[in-house]
Amino acid sequence: MTTIELSIDLGSKFVTIYQRGIGLVLREPAIALAQKVRDRYEIREAGYRAESIISTSLGGAKLIAPVREGLIADDEMFVLLMKHFLKRIIPSSVVPPRIKAIVSITCSMTNSDRKAVEKCLVKAGIKEVTLVESPLSLLAYTGSIGGLFVDIGGGKTEVAAVTNHGIACGVSVNIAGDAFNAAIIDKVYMLYGVKLGEYTVEKLKKNALSFYLNDEGSYAVSGGGKDGTPKSVCITAADMRDAVLPLVDDIIEVIMNVLNQTPPELAAEILRKGIFVTGGSSHIPGLIEYMEQAFELPLTPLYDGENCVAIGGAKFLEDRGLLSDLLGVRLD
Repeated sequence: MTTIELSIDLGSKFVTIYQRGIGLVLREPAIALAQKVRDRYEIREAGYRAESIISTSLGGAKLIAPVREGLIADDEMFVLLMKHFLKRIIPSSVVPPRIKAIVSITCSMTNSDRKAVEKCLVKAGIKEVTLVESPLSLLAYTGSIGGLFVDIGGGKTEVAAVTNHGIACGVSVNIAGDAFNAAIIDKVYMLYGVKLGEYTVEKLKKNALSFYLNDEGSYAVSGGGKDGTPKSVCITAADMRDAVLPLVDDIIEVIMNVLNQTPPELAAEILRKGIFVTGGSSHIPGLIEYMEQAFELPLTPLYDGENCVAIGGAKFLEDRGLLSDLLGVRLD
């Protein structure tokens, strides 16, 4: 029987999969459109294909987002979604392969949350599941003996001081891309009386939000006015920056708190290397430079930031001793 080994990053907004011997094979939004057939749901589309349909018409399908803030919100739909993704990347055969996976998860998961992830992934077809906190995968990605990692994702920001013996201290907070979107929606409504939709504000954030003070651009968007009629307005980069700034300052405070709890030996290592920053929301222009002003340390964005957790998790597949050193877990 063929064995396939995967590294899966179960993020708050995306699922990323790395296959040993091949490389990155999937990175898709953790969303699906499901159609009810008789007494159960079947996946109609998933990932980017589902996202493109969301912006037009759902038809008779139901929008499913089974992963929220890095946790499983809907067990049944998560199993269907993972089955769909696995079917995309693993060729069908008479004798199904044995699938083993290192799964990177948020460090805030409780024991019951971890058991739910394991149970769902086994139902999806993965025979052997090993859960690893994502900051450990980031440590493996850098090949460092220790460091401070800040992962600003879609639903969560994780901050962790990590050594080659595990996580020394860390925290996960619900301040990230989704919170940025909500703040922009509220700001635009307060200033202009226009309610923006999630799809519109996500696109606006990706294309227009900037922390550079000299960015004076303005962008036309449409939404619902207070009287319910469609209305178009021009949003400035400064409008969006002012909306998001308090949330970024909160993230800076979280990082400061973790630094203050870091053991002296690890703090010395962080002083030499600075702070590693990753995650989709870390790509906002000028964000890292703005945050850097709060610290007497450089902030270094990790190369291939959207995929580095999955790539780092794959290091545990290549070097069997790494995970044993970190967690005392032995891989067969």
